[in-house]
Amino acid sequence: MRRFTFTEDQRRIIALERYCHPNPRVQRRMEMLWLKCNGETHERIAKLAGVDRRTVQRLLDLFETGGLESVYNFGEKGRANGLAPHREPVEAAFRELPPRTVAEACDRIEQLTGVRRSRTQVRLFLRDNLGLHWRKVAAVPVPPKQSLEEHARTQAAFLKGEA
Repeated sequence: MRRFTFTEDQRRIIALERYCHPNPRVQRRMEMLWLKCNGETHERIAKLAGVDRRTVQRLLDLFETGGLESVYNFGEKGRANGLAPHREPVEAAFRELPPRTVAEACDRIEQLTGVRRSRTQVRLFLRDNLGLHWRKVAAVPVPPKQSLEEHARTQAAFLKGEA
C-alpha cells in the first residue's frame, strides 16, 4: 500500500468538496480521498465507496500525478464553440445594444462575425459565455379609476420618492 501525505489545504478542500461540489462524481472521488486521508486501506475505501479496488487505485494514481486539479477532470471533451473566438466583439455590441429576440441575436452575430448558428446554439452562447439572461416583459396595467396620464404622473412621483 502506498503512503500519501496530504497538506492541510488539501485536507480542507477534500473535506468541503466531498459534500458541497455540484458534480456527484467529484463528490465520490473526494470521499475516497477523504477516506485515504484518514488512513483507510484500499480495500476498505472500495467497500465503503461502492467501487472496485482498481478504481480506488486509479484515483490515487491520478491524484499522485496531477494533484487535486486532476480529480475534477474526467477527460470529457466537447466540440469547440465556433463563436468563442468572436466573444469580445459580440459582447461589446450586445452590451451596447442588447438584442430583443434570439432571432435578432442570430442575425447580428452573423453580420458581426460571419458565423451562422442555430437559435439554440446562440441562446446557449449568450447565456453561458456572455452571461446574458432572458427577461419576461409585459405591459404595466393602468388602475381602472385613473387615466393613462394620471397613472404616469403617479408613477413618476413614486420613482422620484415623492409619494
